[in-house]
Amino acid sequence: MGRVAALPFSEAVARARAGLAARPPRALRVPGFRRAAVLLAILDRQGGPTLLFTRRATALPHHAGEISFPGGGLMPEEEPEAGALREALEEVGLPPPGVDILGRLDDLFSIARFTVTPVVAAVASPPGTFTAAPGEVEEAFELPLARLLDPGLRRSALWDPARLPPEIAAVVREAPLPLEDVDPATGHWRVWSFHADPARVVWGLSARMLAELLERAYGR
Repeated sequence: MGRVAALPFSEAVARARAGLAARPPRALRVPGFRRAAVLLAILDRQGGPTLLFTRRATALPHHAGEISFPGGGLMPEEEPEAGALREALEEVGLPPPGVDILGRLDDLFSIARFTVTPVVAAVASPPGTFTAAPGEVEEAFELPLARLLDPGLRRSALWDPARLPPEIAAVVREAPLPLEDVDPATGHWRVWSFHADPARVVWGLSARMLAELLERAYGR
């Protein structure tokens, strides 16, 4: 695996802002699905920019124990940016006043019947540590952007949707995957994963968001 040099925080932010502004985000509305938003926060650290992640509590009804970005369901009429900031404050104690919103990624859907808007932001003066909300977040942690940009740590696999339980397959039929996420030869899904930390592998919906951010902002 090749080591990728850390970008200066200012350059990392400028490239993310420009990449997101290059085209409008793709909105997704599915009847019967709730709206949600997550925050992909780029943090300024001494060793180079990092991204903020959480491990969800094991007692949660959806996606228990999984690696994710801070976020959750939106209130009625709440904008994704406001909801993502509110959830980040509630889940890990990230104060909204220090967060610079850079833009949105494409909406995605969750098998828990949510349409999710990923909101990308920069935090020039992040807290030294984060406080995980009991019952919601098992831990808050950061991964270096340079590690995530290492192509040797990013993997993909094709997954047969026929393996889904019937009740989940019904949800999927209501919100088809984007064409780029489906292998045309087999109809199987392309599932991404990032292995930057052996104990904290980013996969599934969070990995798809991360892959889009790295592609659009940094050409990876």
